Amino acid sequence: MSKMMQVLGELPLERVQLFRDVTRESLQGIVDSCDLREIASGEILLRPESVNHELFILLAGRLRVHLKDLDSDPVATLEPGEVAGELSVLDGKPTSAYVVVDEPGRVMVMPRELVWSLATVSHAAACNLLTILSGRVRQADRTITEQMLRERSFHCYGTVDALTGMHNRYWLNDMLGRMVTRSIRSGTPLAVMMIDIDNFKEFDDSYGHLCGDRAIHTVAQTILDNLRPTVLTARYGGDEFFVAVPGVVVGQALEIAERLREAVAATPIPHSPAPLAPVTVSIGVAGVSSGHGVDDVIAAADAALYRAKALGRNRVSQ
Repeated sequence: MSKMMQVLGELPLERVQLFRDVTRESLQGIVDSCDLREIASGEILLRPESVNHELFILLAGRLRVHLKDLDSDPVATLEPGEVAGELSVLDGKPTSAYVVVDEPGRVMVMPRELVWSLATVSHAAACNLLTILSGRVRQADRTITEQMLRERSFHCYGTVDALTGMHNRYWLNDMLGRMVTRSIRSGTPLAVMMIDIDNFKEFDDSYGHLCGDRAIHTVAQTILDNLRPTVLTARYGGDEFFVAVPGVVVGQALEIAERLREAVAATPIPHSPAPLAPVTVSIGVAGVSSGHGVDDVIAAADAALYRAKALGRNRVSQ
């Protein structure tokens, strides 16, 4: 029995991507010159950075494709009729992925020179190769896009505080440095605030950590609700928050801070069966001056906060 008949016995020609609409006369000699190989589960047909001169046409079984390593999730699976190794065969460059046998079966192995011969004698085969390649490019684009979205999501999770929805200190250190530099270079004012919940440890000890978390969340939401979206806000750590207001001098920032203090003092803490009395905050306000770095700005706001605490808490200080 010829290899052509063997192939036809396993898989109709129209099911093979490369052979679709190709006449049998064009295929006869080429198919008979190919090897038919049994493949076992776990067998590696292609490895990254390896030189490959063969096109694998899957007749039975299933293959999976891994980009990074064999322990990573497969980016694609190949079913009977699909091909593997076409990119490295056509451009002569090392392969870029693992192709591993997922279910045992059989492949037709077509050497590189036969692939080019088929594309030369059959217009349909050449079109099929282009279709296969365009499908690979589209799949690669989807994979890259999905990876970028995942990375953005992970970055977001790495810079956003889960309890408050505010950005965290990691994000603050990066963004505040840019804001300070921009303010000094342009001469545009920038005011900052350090906000701390008064007597938070006593509140946490009295009502428990769950109520403590609710208090932190409530204060954070109150701050966010009373500031413009352009204002930088972050959870500095524990029950402390940091705010940077661009385009505002210290005098204006003191007025904004006072409104925040009043809003927090008027917002009860959610609790069952009845809300708890509002907590209060102390706020230190400082401005950015020439020669200031991020540490200087934070230190100035922190010193102002301690002055507010020393004056009796629940107040704003410069």
